[in-house]
Amino acid sequence: MAMTVEWWKDKVAEDIYDTMRKKEQDNFTTYNCHSTQLWARRQLVDWISVIVENFNLDMTSHHLAVYLLDFFMEKLEVDTNHLYLLAIACICLAVKYEEHCEKRPRLASLNAFIPSHGLLDIRKYTASELRSMELTVLSYFNWNLSIPTCAQFLPYYLLVAVDNLDLRNGIPISSKEVVESYVQKHTHYFQEISLQEHTFRSYFPSMIAASCIAASRICLHLTPTWPKSLELMSGYYIEELLPCVHTMIRLQQQDKQQHSDVQVVPSNPSYYPVIQTPFIESLYKPAVIQTPFMDSLYKPPFTSVEYTSFHDDYNKSVMYAPTKSQVIAVGRES
Repeated sequence: MAMTVEWWKDKVAEDIYDTMRKKEQDNFTTYNCHSTQLWARRQLVDWISVIVENFNLDMTSHHLAVYLLDFFMEKLEVDTNHLYLLAIACICLAVKYEEHCEKRPRLASLNAFIPSHGLLDIRKYTASELRSMELTVLSYFNWNLSIPTCAQFLPYYLLVAVDNLDLRNGIPISSKEVVESYVQKHTHYFQEISLQEHTFRSYFPSMIAASCIAASRICLHLTPTWPKSLELMSGYYIEELLPCVHTMIRLQQQDKQQHSDVQVVPSNPSYYPVIQTPFIESLYKPAVIQTPFMDSLYKPPFTSVEYTSFHDDYNKSVMYAPTKSQVIAVGRES
C-alpha cells in the first residue's frame, strides 16, 4: 500500500478508505505478547523512532516497520546480537515499500546509530547479513507488505478533525487553522504513544487513528469530543473508542510525570493543562496493564509534546513542542 500520492484528497477517497478498512479487518492478526524477547521491544521501537527522525522518514514507514518487528518477534526468536539487525531490516523494507528505494538509509549510517552495551556483542552488520534478514522477514509475511497502519488513516480523519462550530471551554473557536495545527501536533504525539506500547496491537489501526483525534480534542478541551462529522467519516461511535482513548490519556499523563525533570522553560506557566475526562471514567474503567519491559539500554527518546494551554487570543499563545533531539540532549546533560 505504497501511497506516495495524498489519497485522502482524491475524489475516490471514500472508496479507498472503505477498501483499507476491509483490508485491515481481513488481515487483522491477534497479538498475544508471546514473544520471549518482549523485554527488548521498547528499546528497539525507541531506536526506530530515532532513525525515523534523523533520516526524515515518513510516518507510514515508521508504523509499518514497527508492525513488521512486532509480528515477526511474536512467532520467531531472534539471536540477541541480531535484534538490531532485525530492526534495520524492518526499517529498510518499510521505506522501500512505503516511500522509495533511494530514501532508504545506508547501512553504514544505521550501524553508526546502534548503541553499545556491555551485555550484548553487537558489531557492525554487513550487507549480506541485512539482505538475508530482509529475505527472512519477507518470507515470514509471504512477501505481502500491503498492511494498513494508523499513519495511513490519520490524514483522512484530520480533514474533519476541527470544525468552525467547535467550542473550547464553551467558547467558539476564533481560528480554525490555528486549532488544526494544534490538533495535528497532538495526534502526532498520540500515534507515537501507540507505537511504544504493545497493548495497542489489540485495536484496529483505523480505531487507533480515530482515538488519536479524540484524545487530541480532549487535551485541547474541544467540544463536542467526537463531532458527527468524525463519526460519519470514520464509522466509529465515541463509545467504541473509549478504551483506546483512555489508555492514550493515561500514558500521556505518565509520560508527562516521568519527564517532569527535563528542564525546559515554557513560555506559559500553564504548561500542562488539566485534562478532565469524567465521561471516560464514567463509561470505562481501565484495566491494569502490565508492561514487563527491562530497562532500556539507553535513555528512551520520547517524542513528548510539551503541552500548554492556549487562549482564545491566539496571537499571544505559543505551543512549545521540543524535538526528540532536544529531549535526548537535555537527558544526557542531566
